[in-house]
Amino acid sequence: MKALVLEEYMKLTCKDVPLPEMGDNEVLVRVKAVGICGSDVHGMDGSTGRRIPPIIMGHEASGIIEAVGRQVEAYKPGDRVTFDSTIYRKDDWYTRHDMYNLRVLRQFW
Repeated sequence: MKALVLEEYMKLTCKDVPLPEMGDNEVLVRVKAVGICGSDVHGMDGSTGRRIPPIIMGHEASGIIEAVGRQVEAYKPGDRVTFDSTIYRKDDWYTRHDMYNLRVLRQFW
């Protein structure tokens, strides 16, 4: 599959990478569109320290489910989905209740 890889800070490369291995509770999405946001820009220049090269860039995407793991019941191949692939630690009340956006807002108040 094609991916935009941050090889080192300020160096992006579009290259072929292997398909990810899918877990029993995961889905494989053929990405059709991906957004580049401010955090990606700061990740590219290294100013946040949250993205350590090499890393595939772009975390806000949409596409079509290609395959589902054995434990997935709510989705099926062909479903159109959108997602934010950021991994959250679930270390506070907001993230444990799937309110990630409020956790981010709380940091600024």
